[in-house]
Amino acid sequence: MPRWMKSLLSLPLLYAACLHAEPVQKVISDWQITCNNLNYCVARNIPGDNGLVMTISRHAGANARSLIRIDYGNRYSGELPGGPLKDNLLLDQKRLRLDLKHWQSDAHHLSTAHNISMDEFLAQVMDADNIQLLYNQGATISLHGMKPVLELMDEVQGRQNSMSAWVKRGDRPAYDVPPEPKVPLVLTQPHPPKALSRDEVSGLIDYGTWRINTDECSLDPQRRQVSVSPLTDEKALLLISCEMGAYNVIDLAFEVTREQPYVGKGISLKLPFTLPGQGEKDLELVNAEYDAANGVLLTFSKDRGLGDCGVATRWQFNGQQFELAEYAREGTCDAWHSSDDWPTLWTSIRSNEPQTTVTMEADK
Repeated sequence: MPRWMKSLLSLPLLYAACLHAEPVQKVISDWQITCNNLNYCVARNIPGDNGLVMTISRHAGANARSLIRIDYGNRYSGELPGGPLKDNLLLDQKRLRLDLKHWQSDAHHLSTAHNISMDEFLAQVMDADNIQLLYNQGATISLHGMKPVLELMDEVQGRQNSMSAWVKRGDRPAYDVPPEPKVPLVLTQPHPPKALSRDEVSGLIDYGTWRINTDECSLDPQRRQVSVSPLTDEKALLLISCEMGAYNVIDLAFEVTREQPYVGKGISLKLPFTLPGQGEKDLELVNAEYDAANGVLLTFSKDRGLGDCGVATRWQFNGQQFELAEYAREGTCDAWHSSDDWPTLWTSIRSNEPQTTVTMEADK
């Protein structure tokens, strides 16, 4: 019996049934690692604003699908001039030699998902100082921090001292690792709510503007934006702008009856995990948008105007409350990627979707 299974059986059954992976996001020297609730981990060198970035990702479990890629340029920089990477990379000032048989090579992109090729590459670079672009000395991948980041990835996925570990490899069989945690399901409403009438919209906006309790809001009532959407056939969702900054608007959310006399109740969003390094589970609604037809609430918090770092979340209304469907965070503001590619700390599937959708999203 695998060791991870023996340890699980030693736990109380109730506790074992509630186990879920706690997300991780951490910076070690010049590298950042993020592992989500499925123990899928992605790491890259930072900052990426010099244009050259190596990304290493790996799924949990014995299958251990992995990917290593090196990219020069992105959607912010556009296509950059210069020769192909395969011929122009230096490792500590000497030509980096790659057996490209199992690598995919484009002009400014190199990638491999071949296990032996990845092992050979990591053995070359693990204890080196940097990878540099021959024709642009400013485009450098610092390797300081890569080794401890990969060691942490092994630890999160339970690979220490196993044959599948990238650091501190041992004799334990590659299959003797914990499986990928179960994907959480988020339920949807049985049917979309009926649309709000013109009178309902008018009455609810007036209620949200002047009569609901927003005493803690810094914005003057005349400057507040109020949006209203059908939540159920009996209740509506009010989003009221409460505070405004350079890039973000913080909203308050209320569940309000659709008929007078209006009765409102505040809605708070609580994460199913503790934010790394913050110890909090409550989430502010920042730049919130609600899609009533699908019961999806989105938030998007930008750390700066470019929108290359911050937090993006997706919540699903199940007819009773909002459940977290996805949480993505990029803590490094280095113009490397937009919110579409931020690393995820939490992912899920809708109850009516096949499980393979999560696998596809995690490979981005």
